[in-house]
Amino acid sequence: MTIRERISGLFQRKAMPSRLWEAILWGRGMEDFTRWDKRKLIEQGYERNPAFYAASNLVAQTVASIPIEVEYRSQGQKLVSEDHPILHLLERDVSRQEFVTRTMLYWIVCGEAYAQILFSEHDRRPLGLIAVPSQYMNPVQGDYRQPIIGYKYREREELYFPKEEVIQWTFPNLREYFHGMSAGVPLGEALDLNNGAITWNKNIAISGGVPPLVAKGAGITKEQAEQIKDAWQLDGGANKSHRLRVVSENLTFERINTSPHDAEWKEAILQTMRMIFMGLGVSSELMNDAANKTYSNYQEARKALYLETCIPLARRFYSTLSRCLRGYYSDAPSIRVNVDGIDAIQEDRQLAVNRLTAAVSQGILTPNEARQELGYPRLGDTFADQIKTRNALSDQK
Repeated sequence: MTIRERISGLFQRKAMPSRLWEAILWGRGMEDFTRWDKRKLIEQGYERNPAFYAASNLVAQTVASIPIEVEYRSQGQKLVSEDHPILHLLERDVSRQEFVTRTMLYWIVCGEAYAQILFSEHDRRPLGLIAVPSQYMNPVQGDYRQPIIGYKYREREELYFPKEEVIQWTFPNLREYFHGMSAGVPLGEALDLNNGAITWNKNIAISGGVPPLVAKGAGITKEQAEQIKDAWQLDGGANKSHRLRVVSENLTFERINTSPHDAEWKEAILQTMRMIFMGLGVSSELMNDAANKTYSNYQEARKALYLETCIPLARRFYSTLSRCLRGYYSDAPSIRVNVDGIDAIQEDRQLAVNRLTAAVSQGILTPNEARQELGYPRLGDTFADQIKTRNALSDQK
């Protein structure tokens, strides 16, 4: 075993032995864990629903555009760099933005995301990362000492990946402990209703604006009824909606459905669209929904997208990535979000800096507490953990 492998082994996190893991593992199983499984979420949500598609892409692309940097240790000091070897893993075959966008989309849509770590055959040094389609990936259960021992990929063939080769991101799932849960699961009814309302309007448009009808007539044979249906079908459709339809005087028509106006499909589409945006943490104002004035203007809605959705998501994403890769480097690198590099929130950022600076000056917070709230690393100076008293302030003067 090489020195690098020994160091790497020290950083490999293993679960603490617990009988709870065994009970969870052998409880409900680890595949297709909800009515809205991962394949259906992709099909009914991302591929079919415009609101879900637009909102999930907006969040994923925004997270991928957030600038990042690496904090690492060198000669007992903490340093920051934007060009560290750990970042090169994100740009092995594609750009960092493309890798993060694809991985984030799997995480948002499926509730869990996976990336394979590619290693050098000679020294097991990580060379790059590949986003793995979540709908084909499932954990392989172990025992009470190590609940997950690997991952199984099943598409055209079945592949097995050891645990150390895979990075997993999940949203909390209270039903299945080792799986994630997508926002699409609680949004399932809204997705069904939104998709159904869109399909209804599409079918009405294709039929030339004529809702479903029942034709009634005395003395009509089965052959004549088929001829009437064929003739109506040939003369129907959006392209022929202007044509005059002539039928027998003995034939009457009755609607079997309410009109689109009575069914309020337009309102159903609008309300479910807003619900889908809300479930994904996106204001519908960003999608040109002028009637929904949650924020005073577009810029405020854009700030909220960063502060409430994308920055917390990016921090979780890079924190997991750093934890899984840190052991392969001697300087303990940690990827962090560079909030100061996001132009859209700089005004609010400056207000927060001023507020925390005043709190430190007044002896309410320590410098390290203020830095931690701003997302900066803690200082090693002992004075950074002390409250500034009036005497200290006068001494500084």
